[in-house]
Amino acid sequence: MKTILKKIYKSLPFKKEIYSLIRSIYSPPNSIYKHLHFNGPFLVNIDDTRAFKMTHFGFYIENEIFWNGLYNGWEKFSLKIWSEMCEGSEVILDIGANTGIYALIGKTISPGSKVLALEPVQRVFDRLVANVELNRMDIVCLKKAASNFIGTAEIFDKDSDHTYSVTVNKDLSEDPENSIKTTIETTTLDHLIEEYSLTKIDIIKIDVETHEAEVLEGFANFISLFQPDMLIEILNDEVAENIESQISQMNYLYFNIDEKKGVRQVASLSKSDHFNFLICKPSSVKSILSLSHLEISLSK
Repeated sequence: MKTILKKIYKSLPFKKEIYSLIRSIYSPPNSIYKHLHFNGPFLVNIDDTRAFKMTHFGFYIENEIFWNGLYNGWEKFSLKIWSEMCEGSEVILDIGANTGIYALIGKTISPGSKVLALEPVQRVFDRLVANVELNRMDIVCLKKAASNFIGTAEIFDKDSDHTYSVTVNKDLSEDPENSIKTTIETTTLDHLIEEYSLTKIDIIKIDVETHEAEVLEGFANFISLFQPDMLIEILNDEVAENIESQISQMNYLYFNIDEKKGVRQVASLSKSDHFNFLICKPSSVKSILSLSHLEISLSK
């Protein structure tokens, strides 16, 4: 019966139009809007003059953005910071792009930039490509995972319509007996730099479910030369230690991002208060954080 009701609900017409009207006059609480999904494109405003389109596939992130806007719900502080990082950037990498929200922001804010988006899961990659094509953007979409080697690896997928959480050669799920081992292609950032003749990388977002340190290991030949500002997920202290051991001599500053409380500067990396850290050069701090209109707790 539940499955039948879901199919009936999905087939109902004009849901986007009805929800858009509701949204214009009333902000329903999460307990209500989390059930109010639709399928189809909608407009995402960055500011008064810039916007992009995104397809609502009926999943969590696009539903959060539809109901709350870009900077009032899911990863709101990370998205504000990323938007300021994108200003003036010429080369932008989105590692673990999923359906492409960070890549789309980058290309919208800096339309002349070169944007590479990596996503290894086929059905998720297809949705990334659909969003890029919806906006007619020349983002380079690669169905690969970034790592510290070039070749193939395993991910442990689920029999689900969508996924936000797979990693290379590890099964982090709570029900591994239901995992589906799937072979994917891997590459390194060093290889991508040579393949696409990149002379710089300005900013990188890395969200690869505890594989972040390996991504940076695959960037070893160029990271000290390019020194990009990075928005990076750090889910545990082991990942934090492995990342810091690679970049501790590069004069980076570390900012722990709590999506509910704000941003605080810290002396060293650790498990994030929420998901993400901003790792940036001292010369970038003012432009990124002050323009994001965030209150920052600075270390003394």
